[in-house]
Amino acid sequence: MTSFFGIDEHHTDSTLDHGLVCLDKSNEREAALLGSFRRIATEDVVFVKHYTPQTGLTVKSVGIVLSSFGTEDDKGICIPVEWVWKGEKFLEQLSEELLHCAEPIYEEFNILVQREIIDLAPDRLELPEEW
Repeated sequence: MTSFFGIDEHHTDSTLDHGLVCLDKSNEREAALLGSFRRIATEDVVFVKHYTPQTGLTVKSVGIVLSSFGTEDDKGICIPVEWVWKGEKFLEQLSEELLHCAEPIYEEFNILVQREIIDLAPDRLELPEEW
């Protein structure tokens, strides 16, 4: 089963152009973020997001993780991603509270948010009808 991970846009500086998602190792919350980052696996869906309590959740891009094996460079720890959608999609208030959106990296469990992300991606990522 594919997992969905939200990555704050501040953790993606110039990585969209390079097909990467990177975690800056100098982040003061490194241990908690690194744990979330290391759970990202091949074929998981990652999305770059912007969130404030005032505006809510905006998806800026959607990608598919190409490898679970990260590499370290001057950007930090990076994993390769194929970005399959770029744009700006505001997710209107959902019936559930978006509890984790303010976190820099988090695993997305809200099925309504997952559906919105899948709808942005190309047909090859469509959910089966029973979803």
